[in-house]
Amino acid sequence: MKKLKEFFADMTESVSVTKLDGTLIVTIAALSGVIIGMLISPRKNAKYGCDNGTTYITNNGEEDDWDWDEEDRE
Repeated sequence: MKKLKEFFADMTESVSVTKLDGTLIVTIAALSGVIIGMLISPRKNAKYGCDNGTTYITNNGEEDDWDWDEEDRE
């Protein structure tokens, strides 16, 4: 903790950031947050497509146990 305080105490010179640099920093931070959020978000079940039963995906890659043929006959 002492080294950290000394490090911040030694930072006496000011640094200017241009608008372009600031925009790039904010953009990179936002995109990094989105990517990290996608990687660590909980996924239980995901459905893609028009929900007609042909594109059902589960989190663990197993087939679902729904009888889609019976539903089509109704």
